[in-house]
Amino acid sequence: MIFPILQRKRLYEEVAEALMEAICSGVYRVGDKLPSETELAKRFRVSRLVVREAIRYLELRGLIEVRQGAKGGAFVSELTPRVVQENMRDLLLLGNISVSQLAEVRTHVEPEVSRLAAVRATKEDLEKLEESIVLAETGEPGIEYVKNNVRFHRLLGRASHNPFYSVIMDCIMDLTENFVLTIKPVKEVIHDRTSHKAIYRAILEKEPERAAELTLKHIQDITQQMRKLESIFLQLINKKVS
Repeated sequence: MIFPILQRKRLYEEVAEALMEAICSGVYRVGDKLPSETELAKRFRVSRLVVREAIRYLELRGLIEVRQGAKGGAFVSELTPRVVQENMRDLLLLGNISVSQLAEVRTHVEPEVSRLAAVRATKEDLEKLEESIVLAETGEPGIEYVKNNVRFHRLLGRASHNPFYSVIMDCIMDLTENFVLTIKPVKEVIHDRTSHKAIYRAILEKEPERAAELTLKHIQDITQQMRKLESIFLQLINKKVS
């Protein structure tokens, strides 16, 4: 791979960006060892100190793991939820994750979570779900509005009373929250304010199949809006790059 000659002042950031793109585009895969500091310094035409700072930067972001010893070096780390969250914008730009991929996971997991919640939710669960709906309905568009809507789905995970689903829902909603806050204009509303209330009503009335159906429809509706925003977001970025 031929790397570009760098000209910006903070060279280590440019080196890190180029390496990040190589990792996210599959040039270097999980477990692969990056070239040595000496080799990278030659390719980028920078000092080893600059390369070392770039490696440290990528390590802090969770993209690589630095191992010591004779067989040590910088190795590409596995893509974890934390890495995805912290590098959401970069992964979006490089096309490594998409709204469709996120929706694929949600449509398989969340209807079942809502179905279980309709069977197992306690009085305390129902009170928290209702509270989250009120906060979302009365809130103004913005970061807190997004967080309140996401909280409803997190609470569904807890109301399923399956610790695995609770953890999975937190992971999914961490990604969803970061995704939405990355691609959505702050004051734009893409969330139907009535859908959570309908799901809550089905859970309150202990109708598991209706809760699952409403949840699936809700995910499908919001996915359409997110795909539109994703397309606009990437178009704007491409214009800036060109």
